[in-house]
Amino acid sequence: MLSTQSSRLTLSGLLGADERDPLGLTPLPVDNRQRFLRFVLDQNSDALLPLHQIVEVMQISFEEIFPIPDMPGCILGVCSWQGETLWLVDLNHLVGYTPLYERSQLTTTPTVIVIQSSGRSLGLVVESVGEIDFFDEEKIIMEAGLCSPSLEPFVLGYCPGQGGTVLDVAALVESPLWQSHEGGG
Repeated sequence: MLSTQSSRLTLSGLLGADERDPLGLTPLPVDNRQRFLRFVLDQNSDALLPLHQIVEVMQISFEEIFPIPDMPGCILGVCSWQGETLWLVDLNHLVGYTPLYERSQLTTTPTVIVIQSSGRSLGLVVESVGEIDFFDEEKIIMEAGLCSPSLEPFVLGYCPGQGGTVLDVAALVESPLWQSHEGGG
């Protein structure tokens, strides 16, 4: 009887340890993975945005976009969003790729990724969004010269393997290519 109780104690002790740490690792490994939204930047490349800086992903009709005269070509206009005026930027055009309106695959309802940095919101109009991926933020490669010069100011780094280009939300929101005109509408 004593050996049975002893086995039970040992077993319950193991179960208790397994509940705290299922693999029995002490200390637990640090998880540096971050969630990123994958989307099509150009026909042959994907880009990633940190999920914690995305406020919303939505589709709007072209009728909901109010064009603003005398703006750079990358600015599609503004729309009403949560009681505010949201500036809409053709991300492809902003970073030097073929503008979405010139692409035959553009649907009648553009996809908008609403990003936020320093309390300011911006709507990035993109062709389509994909899945949410996890990547270790410590493994993001940050090297100059790995992309076109027009895209480089907006790049935070690259995820190796099947990752993609990680875009810098703050650089997009603060871009002088459209920001200087923000007060004009």
